[in-house]
Amino acid sequence: MKTLDQINFKRLIIVSYRLPFKLVRKKDEYYAVQNSGGLVSAILSLSDKMQSLERTMPEILWVGMGEKKLSDENIHSSFRLFPVEIPRKINDKYYGGFCNNTIWPLFHYFTSSTKYDTSYFEAYKTANNLFFDKLRELIEPGDLIWIHDYQLFFLPELVRQSFPKALIGFFLHIPFPSFEILRLLPVKWREMILKGMTGADLIGFHTNDYAQYFIRSVKRILGYKVDRNYINVNNRITKADAFPIGIDFDKFHDACFVGKTEQKKKKIMDFLSGKKLVFSLDRLDYSKGFIHRLKAYERFLEKYPEWHFKVVFNMIVIPSRDIIQEYRLLRKEIEAISGRINGKYGTLDWMPLVYQYKSIPFHEMVAIYNLSDAGLITPLRDGMNLVAKEYIASQNGHYGMLIISEMTGAAVELNEAITINPTDTEKTADAINQALIMPEEEKIRRILKMQNRLKRYDIFTWTNDFFNQLEDTKKENDSLQVNFLNESTLNHIREKYCHAKKRLFLIDYDGTLTSLVKTPDTAIMNDNTRTMLEDLIADSRNTVIIISGRTREFMDEQFKDLGAVLVAEHGFFTRYPGNNWVNNAEINLSWKNRIRPLLDDYIDRCNGSVIEEKYSSMAWHYRNADEDIASIRINELKDDLMEILVNEPKLQVLEGDKVLEIKSILYDKGSIATHIINNDNYDFIIALGDDSTDEDLFKIIPESGFTIRVGSKPTNARFNIKNQSQIVKILSFFSDCSR
Repeated sequence: MKTLDQINFKRLIIVSYRLPFKLVRKKDEYYAVQNSGGLVSAILSLSDKMQSLERTMPEILWVGMGEKKLSDENIHSSFRLFPVEIPRKINDKYYGGFCNNTIWPLFHYFTSSTKYDTSYFEAYKTANNLFFDKLRELIEPGDLIWIHDYQLFFLPELVRQSFPKALIGFFLHIPFPSFEILRLLPVKWREMILKGMTGADLIGFHTNDYAQYFIRSVKRILGYKVDRNYINVNNRITKADAFPIGIDFDKFHDACFVGKTEQKKKKIMDFLSGKKLVFSLDRLDYSKGFIHRLKAYERFLEKYPEWHFKVVFNMIVIPSRDIIQEYRLLRKEIEAISGRINGKYGTLDWMPLVYQYKSIPFHEMVAIYNLSDAGLITPLRDGMNLVAKEYIASQNGHYGMLIISEMTGAAVELNEAITINPTDTEKTADAINQALIMPEEEKIRRILKMQNRLKRYDIFTWTNDFFNQLEDTKKENDSLQVNFLNESTLNHIREKYCHAKKRLFLIDYDGTLTSLVKTPDTAIMNDNTRTMLEDLIADSRNTVIIISGRTREFMDEQFKDLGAVLVAEHGFFTRYPGNNWVNNAEINLSWKNRIRPLLDDYIDRCNGSVIEEKYSSMAWHYRNADEDIASIRINELKDDLMEILVNEPKLQVLEGDKVLEIKSILYDKGSIATHIINNDNYDFIIALGDDSTDEDLFKIIPESGFTIRVGSKPTNARFNIKNQSQIVKILSFFSDCSR
């Protein structure tokens, strides 16, 4: 894996809602103070480590909300800060409205708290455009643009539209919901969110579940084709994958025994006087599960009276969004329950719950982590939760046990911890007891396993992993750039044709000689195209082969008396003018009896789909089916077919345009074309097609030949044309020369 200084980009432009620093006024002077948040800590740690290793750190430009004065401050040697100014009235509806009252509750599954206000959405669009206006001033060729979080969903696409070759990454730090939750948003809103995100080359999530939820939503809402984690967005690849954000492990682990931490630890131990310490630390938010956590602790004290006078729960709540009414009410409820617990169980010499509503300095936080016998991390839903990872990293010399909600991203990595459902107060109470009585050797064994995992995938590995995959995705996109046929090239092809003595045409039918239609039986060549073909066939120097997936009967009907060589069912049958159809492969067709009932079942489950049974193959067409239903059924059908065909190594499943076809691997358009080309000495060869089934044909055409695919999809063909109507123009070029 390449490190940051080895990856090929000029500058790193980070875009987030807030800048990493804010100005605090003390008396008559301003001081820069670091903002909280995992991203800020991650990038600062990365920069400091790169410098300590004497590696070249790319210049970092950071764009975000912040005081204008910050742009003039030399706050950090690695950063240049570019504040975005958003008028207060817009920001209130953008951040306070759409971000915090629509996206945040919905994406955390608090649907009853979600507000759907059109003015919020319009303010969100305006704010994203203001961020783009600032970016537009800064972007240069070779920049890597890394956009962060739910406040900026629209920004990747805005950048893509104006800078189509830009290298863009997007990372979502909160959970991404399932399709059933996302679809609660108005149609336009959810479409714009998904389109905005897919403007990036790489989209990162904390867990694979979140990535898959996103991919399924893209398929069902936008109808984009997906291959594993790769999304085809207007013939550009976007990748969605999991990148669980790490921490600077050594920073927390080594801080346990520095002077400032030791001083804090002594004060805490003096206060505890031998009592066990349970802690929790969260920002004030209804998603953190405070009420369930307090009730679980209350149940623990009730169920396990032997712990009375022997344990203290230190619940730290970091102030956040106090201006929002819902948060103020939550704080009041926390304080009420905390008071009730202490009033019920507390004495003059024992306070079972120490509730603190404040921010905690770093060394005090590490001291609490290090001395705690149990960490109680119980959000109802959380993207990652770095506190859990920081707690594990801080187990040095003293070992506690982590109790973690299964609803956090961190639970996937920290599976040696005690995992609970945060709404189950009884099990959480039992978990607190389990953590406190767990034998030392077992705690150490579990902690060391988790620590080794966190050391391997730390914050530096996280950034390197993301940037490496971003670079790989760019390379993949570069390799898939389409080359549209221009007038100059067409004239060159025509010149080669006119001077050739023996010419070969290999032409697909559906989508090439005719436009794609909803009902295949109505796909009939127009008179103009037929005339062009007749002119080509009339020239004795030309061999014209119509090579299609259609049946023999259909080909006979469409091309009777035309004089072309006909190839049906993707190469299984061939008929030369005046001769009968010939089989090009000997295959066993007994498999069809096993496949037919399955396809019949999917006809019933997907209204509008049809089965096309040919002699050598079977196809499931879904052009007329509901897009959302079909996108689900097609993947289910592929999985079911794979199970059936696992013992049929000579069969393959081909995915074309709104069709899934099962056929033998013993023949395809490429194999029959190879046979035809090798049997004669052609000095001009051209192949025309429009679908994935034509790629086998394009692959085998010699470099001296010409291959053209209809549409703008990446292809093995040398050239693309924008639409089927251009086929007639190409054929007319040749027919003119034939006359």
